[in-house]
Amino acid sequence: MNWQQNLRTQGYVHFAKLCPEPLVSAALKAIKLDLTRNYESERQLEYDNQSYCPDLKGTEPIMNLLVKSPINGKLDELFGLENIDWDKGQIAIRRAHNYPNPLPPEPHIDGFSSGLNALGEGRVYNHTVTVGVFLTNTPRDFAGNFTIWPGSHFAYESYFRQRGPRAMAEPMPGLEIDGPVQLMCEAGDVVLAHYQLGHAAADNTSDFDRIAVFFRVWLRSVELKKWHYLTNIWEGWNI
Repeated sequence: MNWQQNLRTQGYVHFAKLCPEPLVSAALKAIKLDLTRNYESERQLEYDNQSYCPDLKGTEPIMNLLVKSPINGKLDELFGLENIDWDKGQIAIRRAHNYPNPLPPEPHIDGFSSGLNALGEGRVYNHTVTVGVFLTNTPRDFAGNFTIWPGSHFAYESYFRQRGPRAMAEPMPGLEIDGPVQLMCEAGDVVLAHYQLGHAAADNTSDFDRIAVFFRVWLRSVELKKWHYLTNIWEGWNI
């Protein structure tokens, strides 16, 4: 099975060491420096639900992970670069020992208001594919792992079709889906995940922070065709 087929059937693909080490090192250095200079403990809820290092988003060390690496070529294969846009990157950190006794991860999809993620209620802010670039290692379960539910993108597509357009003004669907996988990633690994793939971040019981940058990428027509893309999940993909 090639990577495009794996993406289609499983909803994600994991590329080992796709992002070059110099880009990973530069981003990690910038993040650690920003944490030293600008971290404010009273903003922890914001960091956890939106992004760490908010002033670093969109800067060269962060954006180079996407635009100066082979990830750009993968996106071109999938969509054609002229057909997509992307955000400034979310700097996501799961601190070491953030939970003493880990709980099973619970799946979600992005784009629904949680009351803490700065998204307005009553609409879906859907995108097309999530790109995760990992800057540190997650060598075992419950090390802050990016966790996915393979194949769940079809379950969410089915939900939206059955529920109808009213689902766009309702809270995020809570579906019963089985089989979470906590991905074992190394620095430089990249994961592409369909927007509608159920995912989560596992608790981190390890001795090391897990640091990653997530980019939301969308087809430029997504704002005008939200419902169509929620119910036709491969529209606009070259797979």
